Amino acid sequence: MDKMPGEKSDELWDLYTKDREKTGETHRRADALPKGKYHLAVHICIFNSRNQLLIQQRQPFKKDWPNMWDVSAAGSAVAGDNSRQAAQREVFEELGLEIDFSDTRPFFTMNFSGGFDDFYLIRQDVDITKLRLQEEEVQRVKWADKDEVIKMQAQGIMIPYWFLDRFFDIRDSYDDEGERIHKITAGFAGLGHLEPWMNFAEIIRSSFPGMETEQAMDSYCDTVISHMKNGSAVYAADGRMIIGVLLFSKEESKIGCLAVHPEYRRRGIAKQMLQLMMTKLDESRAVTVETFREDDKRGAQARAFYQSLGFVPGQTGMFQGYPVQVFTLREGSSLCK
Repeated sequence: MDKMPGEKSDELWDLYTKDREKTGETHRRADALPKGKYHLAVHICIFNSRNQLLIQQRQPFKKDWPNMWDVSAAGSAVAGDNSRQAAQREVFEELGLEIDFSDTRPFFTMNFSGGFDDFYLIRQDVDITKLRLQEEEVQRVKWADKDEVIKMQAQGIMIPYWFLDRFFDIRDSYDDEGERIHKITAGFAGLGHLEPWMNFAEIIRSSFPGMETEQAMDSYCDTVISHMKNGSAVYAADGRMIIGVLLFSKEESKIGCLAVHPEYRRRGIAKQMLQLMMTKLDESRAVTVETFREDDKRGAQARAFYQSLGFVPGQTGMFQGYPVQVFTLREGSSLCK
């Protein structure tokens, strides 16, 4: 019997152990995989600057998923290929698109019964009218956003990758090295921010005197609610996660509570919140804050931060039984501009 167009039954694959080590053996695609041996596959997902995914419709004579829509390109690594070479070859063969994968790592790997599947999430604007589609594999291509892909899966015309919708979130939120793209915003908090605010407070409470007990946290929560209603609560967020909080008094021009998540410090977030606070204060009044005293090791960073902004130390005192020092913002500070 003649082979159907697009079949690659004579294709040879390298065989791998469960630890993804090459065995030195090769395997013919058409044969059943030996027990305990695996092969390597790749999927390439190309996203444009609008966070749309380039998808392809498979030919009707394909053995697997005929006529179904798929991600940009996919296939198995042939003997001698490493993962990057396989990805580069599949994109070129199926789309006629030359992309250099030499410095690109797979974004993640999914295990499947027959082996390892490397997924590449590429960001590149492509003119699809200039693509050269592989007649044996691909009918047509188009750009699709997240909502369309989800709809196509519900209609049964898109291969049902259970995680496909998450690709859009990943591509929009992480860079090519897998590092999260921080989308930091700041604003005045309302009651809708109370739960994430208090979740944040649980993270940083050990660094703030007077927040050690549950009773103290309940009291703090009441204070936060009062400030939110008064428009004197500022938050910073990375996406939906609160990473910084600031409570202040409009009447006294006084900073009551300022904290930034340990993982987000030294990024200008505290200053950003303070600048937002300043838009609500009377410019004629001096801004003050009570912070740690000089001999308190816990307060070295806080003192250095306030002084870097133009705060100068003044009289000492006590706050809820804890020794503190008043800092006053001098005129001409960058916060006053």
